Parts: sequence; C-alpha cells; structure tokens
Amino acid sequence: MDLKVFEFNMLPTNTYVVWDDGGEALLIDPACYGQDEQQILARFLTSKGLKVRHILCTHFHFDHVFGVPFAETQCGIRCEAHEGDTWWAEHNADEARAFGIPYPGTPPTIGHPLADGDVIQCGTLDFQCLYTPGHSRGGVCFYCAAEGLLFAGDTLFAYGGVGRTDLHGGDYGELIHSVRTQLFTLPETTMVYPGHGSSTTIRTERMFHNL
Repeated sequence: MDLKVFEFNMLPTNTYVVWDDGGEALLIDPACYGQDEQQILARFLTSKGLKVRHILCTHFHFDHVFGVPFAETQCGIRCEAHEGDTWWAEHNADEARAFGIPYPGTPPTIGHPLADGDVIQCGTLDFQCLYTPGHSRGGVCFYCAAEGLLFAGDTLFAYGGVGRTDLHGGDYGELIHSVRTQLFTLPETTMVYPGHGSSTTIRTERMFHNL
C-alpha cells in the first residue's frame, strides 16, 4: 500500500490518496480549493496512473469537501459520506462565508451514504467505516486493519487534540465517547492520519488522554 498526503486550502486540510500495487485508489477528503490545487491533485493521480474507486469524506465540513465536485468529475464517481451531515451539505456555502471564505462553485451533496461497519473495498485494500459523531453528526473514520492505519478526519488529532464541537451538530461528550469506544479500542500501534496536522498513533493519543 502507498500513501500520499496533500495539504490544501486556507485552513490547511489534509487530503489523502491511498492505493494498492495495482493502482486501485481511495481519495479521502478532497479539500483542494481553486484550480491550482485541483491541478496539483489531478497531475498526481495521472502521474501515478491511479484509478480512484472511492471518494470518501470523513465529514462534510466545507474545508474538507471544497474539492469534491472536481474530484467527482475527474474520477467519474460520487462521493461517500454519512447522512448525519446532510445539514452541512445544504449549508456549506453560508458557513464558509461566515468564516470569510468565498465558496468556489456549487457545494457538493452526499452521493452515497455510509454507515457504521460498512466495508469499503478498493483492490486489495479493505477499510472499515467507524461512526464517530461529536465533531459533526456525520463524522466517520476509516480503518484498515491489515495495514494498521486509521484516517481520523477531525475526530482525533496528534498530541491530545480532538475536533472542535462549537459548530452545528457538535457535541463534546459525544465526541469523547466516540474516541474512547471506537478509536481507543483499536491496536495501540495503529497509525492515525488526521484531517489537520501530523500523524500519530493510538498508543500516543491514549497516553495524552490518560487512557
């Protein structure tokens, strides 16, 4: 398995491309803002000869989905996200403007719904969808047991951080419950790739959270 991370947009948000030896790929949180960043992503996919089979969204906050319409057109498939974030799909343009950010184009909608326990297959890779509400109502993480890695979105950050809960659908108690029951039960060696910032491990974060 190979992995590439891009840091896109003004909030800087991590976009991940994951692929197997046959070039079957997942695109996680396409956050590219504007044509320059879109072309960076497109050129990379082309240079590697990757076939993107799934566009996965850990949640539908605007900074994580700026590039979804471009990715859907580029790859010929719809994005996948939890329906708990339908409100965000409907209000992302207004919420971005509230942060002083012009929304580029038409905000995306949720193409295919994801649910807790769903398995996303991509070539030789299998990812399990873990429902982790709290940062948003539709927050999910993607866990690959065979590779020992987790894409955590804004549920869990490095060095003791968790996502903010002061936006629509946020709930701090629910977020901590999600972290403890869904993420801290994973093997301690699991690598964690968050929606912002650097990677970490479950062992490290359990130490920071005293668990």
